Amino acid sequence: MELHHLKTFATVAREGSLTRSAQILLLSQPAVSGHIKLLEEELGTVLFERTAKGMQLTREGLILLEEAERTLDAAKALVNRARGLQGDAAGPLALGIASDPAALRLGTLLSTLLSTHPRLRLRVSHHLSADVVDQVQDGRLDAGFVLEERPDRALRHLPVAPVRLRVVGPAAWRDRLAGAGWSDLAALPWVGTPPRCSFHLIAARAFARNGVAPGTIIEVDQESALKGLVTEGLGLALLREEQALAAAAAGEVALWPGEALRSHLHLILPLDKEGEPALQALRAAVRAVWQDPP
Repeated sequence: MELHHLKTFATVAREGSLTRSAQILLLSQPAVSGHIKLLEEELGTVLFERTAKGMQLTREGLILLEEAERTLDAAKALVNRARGLQGDAAGPLALGIASDPAALRLGTLLSTLLSTHPRLRLRVSHHLSADVVDQVQDGRLDAGFVLEERPDRALRHLPVAPVRLRVVGPAAWRDRLAGAGWSDLAALPWVGTPPRCSFHLIAARAFARNGVAPGTIIEVDQESALKGLVTEGLGLALLREEQALAAAAAGEVALWPGEALRSHLHLILPLDKEGEPALQALRAAVRAVWQDPP
């Protein structure tokens, strides 16, 4: 019996869709179907019913899923134990980020990680915060950095560092911002981020507390684009405080003198994998770089 067939079985059971499962497993849809067919033939039972709503587990499939998951967990534990005996984390580690790499101290973090565990193969990809969470949940990513804690029983949220955000506008709006309240800010054009971005959630909460909503005229999905659009005179935006203060000191933007919005940077890990050597190595590197144990 092939372990990758069991992994396909468990993934299809969780997703209920051959298409989504193929995307997660990085396989073609026919390959996923082939894995299920071979496993059904080997076990001598039908695992799924194909319905208009997707792939539904049969009664037998539901029972066997528990055994399949136990087998996969045991195989994973064996690999982790073997790597632990070698005293070194090795193999692929996929890390998702939702923020500017400089704000995450990403270069220093990766350098620290590779200097202590040179056999790791790192892959870093940029996504919206909610997409990082989704991909850590479904296994496409091994870990990720996000702002805001998003409660999920399958994930470990480890606080890394506090984050403060400030409202900034075009430099020419300095006088308009000097005495502005939240209702005044809401009346001005905003450069916002998509709903699945943490900046969007943080801003939405602040406006809701003050009984107003922003007039977003532009939406961008890259934090790094916000400052450039503000300096071009297009509207207000949220920036990390250190970036906002530096840009204001350089005369590039006007800083609203009101409250800073508070959040927290988190490292997220899947609970069922947090004991893996690569993830333990990542946690140690984050502790070393941030001097704040996650």
